[in-house]
Amino acid sequence: MGRKRLIIVWFAALAAVILLLWRFVDFQSLNNSEGGGLLEPKFEVKLHKELVYANKSNYQGKEEALALDLYEPVQKGNTACPLIVFIHGGGFNSGDKRDAKAISEQWASRGYVVASVNYRLRANLQSDQEGTIADALADIEDAINWLSQNQKTYRFDTRTTAIGGDSAGGLLAVDFANQHGTTPQDAVQLFAVIDLYGPASITSIHEKFPATIIIHGTSDMTVPYNQSLLLSERLSKAGIYQQLITLEGGGHNYQDSKYWDQVVQSTVSFLHNALPASKHALLPEQIEVQAFAGDIAKISFVKQGEQPPAKLKLKTTLPDGWKLANSEASNDQTEVHIQVPANVKAGLYPILLRTDAGSAPLSAYIHVLEPLSFTRTPFYDQVSGQVHTRMDIVNLSPRPLQGKWSLRSFESKENHQKPYSLDTIQPNQKISATLPFYSDEPEEATVSDNAGAVLQESALVTYTYVAEKQKQPLTIDGSLDEWNLSHPFPLNRPSQLRIQDYSSPENFGGQGWISWDKDHVYLALQIKDEHHVQRETPFNIYMGDSLQVSFRVTDGSGGFLGVHEFGAALHDDGSTSTFRWLSPPSFKLGEIDDLKTGITHKDGTTTYELALPWEELGVTEPLEGQQLKFSLLVNNNDGEGRMGWVEYNSGIGFKDPEAFGDLFLVSSR
Repeated sequence: MGRKRLIIVWFAALAAVILLLWRFVDFQSLNNSEGGGLLEPKFEVKLHKELVYANKSNYQGKEEALALDLYEPVQKGNTACPLIVFIHGGGFNSGDKRDAKAISEQWASRGYVVASVNYRLRANLQSDQEGTIADALADIEDAINWLSQNQKTYRFDTRTTAIGGDSAGGLLAVDFANQHGTTPQDAVQLFAVIDLYGPASITSIHEKFPATIIIHGTSDMTVPYNQSLLLSERLSKAGIYQQLITLEGGGHNYQDSKYWDQVVQSTVSFLHNALPASKHALLPEQIEVQAFAGDIAKISFVKQGEQPPAKLKLKTTLPDGWKLANSEASNDQTEVHIQVPANVKAGLYPILLRTDAGSAPLSAYIHVLEPLSFTRTPFYDQVSGQVHTRMDIVNLSPRPLQGKWSLRSFESKENHQKPYSLDTIQPNQKISATLPFYSDEPEEATVSDNAGAVLQESALVTYTYVAEKQKQPLTIDGSLDEWNLSHPFPLNRPSQLRIQDYSSPENFGGQGWISWDKDHVYLALQIKDEHHVQRETPFNIYMGDSLQVSFRVTDGSGGFLGVHEFGAALHDDGSTSTFRWLSPPSFKLGEIDDLKTGITHKDGTTTYELALPWEELGVTEPLEGQQLKFSLLVNNNDGEGRMGWVEYNSGIGFKDPEAFGDLFLVSSR
């Protein structure tokens, strides 16, 4: 009987080893396919919505169903994919798992299963900051436990788990990873952390802290960039492999189209290298290497752990026309030099490198920088009484440039203006051109060399609106009969939508108008929205269907004063609310009685009509030709929480006044 039991135990152990080897080999096949697995978007993505992982009591004492959305790559067989757990941001009082839909789809299309997780929120973080964060961390742990119990159903392996988040979610991801190192769970093994501009919340780094990628914009006005510098320094001192990806000029928005490709490429490359399926003796010191066209890009490597240093093969997978600059070098070097072609277009260029150890290829990318910077500045020309444009162009590259530049509509990619000659412009030199017109649309600046090769395409994404003066004051009643509706601005472009689960901008959007007189700036909107939901307090009206609008006013010398941000909403009971969230110190925050509103919802359309006194902006006498910085958004809620918004200029949803567009006051025509 003892021998029989021993045989049974032996077979069970053998089965476990076979299962482990099957999962490892199967995972290796996913990771080590020719050209590098988990790097290219090869899979369709299946979304499993609203998977409830726990029911808990929230800060109001009400039971709340906590759910996650699971993004699964559609593939043949039973491959156990690595798992990414992502935690949304929102300052602990807002945000939703649907906010991560775009990045989750990107990762899942490359072979990861992605769980985007909701957690308990609190209206006021400051009322109990410690309790709020503790509750959220407990929720994340419950979500991961649920995922561990259901991994066979959705074909992922929690022993290869990455955890990440943006803003508040980044803080939670870092905190959870640090705590997880002190209380290891056999069923869950973290191999990476993805921190998108989260505050640096930890001071003591656990020795088992996972490899970490930190992504942060230098112009973030919500969480300062130096927070990520601080975390990066602490991780480095603790000996943790980490990467800091800097978004130059980026704000508090990892989904900004200007940086989106950089965010996707850097996370994909980092996760590929960090996966434990292939223990690399060497890893890229920096997965993003910046260079200009014509430069030699240098990729350095750092030794990992106690493993003996592996020799590098100078065998790489490079874009067509690229070549190694040090192919004669010895195999034991730890730096690779790559010649960037002189006529290559600015952008991201992934590369693969292999080592003698025969492990999975290492991933990095060359970020070919834009050689020219473009600044488009509309201004009011007093002589002609028209709005003109000044274009300032600076050569950022280390070489003189010649060629042509032109502008075209960013939305349609058509309507090229005639090309302008680009005479020789030296490094660091600035040239300016005055155009006797302006575009009310976002534009794209295209640069080509003398041979016609396109060197860069730069988006100039702000809108400009010219508001005409009213001959008579408007009656604010929610009717636009008195308005001249011939000059609308759009609120229905795909690039303006910041709403999840909407297949078309026709589902939500519309148009707007701005006018003015000596006493008020007037605003009108017509927004298609079948389901109008607004049940929030005045401070929280942005969580329901509502309008938010921001202004920056210039002083006498042309400098910009502080930011004003107002909101208005129609409640379900027919009453209206207004609120001021931001202003310079001399103005009072809170409900604002002097903001006149007329808001109606009828036949699936919400009409907003507002009159804001100039004195609420600190303007004593508005003048023809006066310029203001301006942004606007309309929030959407169909009964299941804030779904997102449609915006005219950015800078409100993700606080960044540098993203505001331009508003000019002109006389009536």
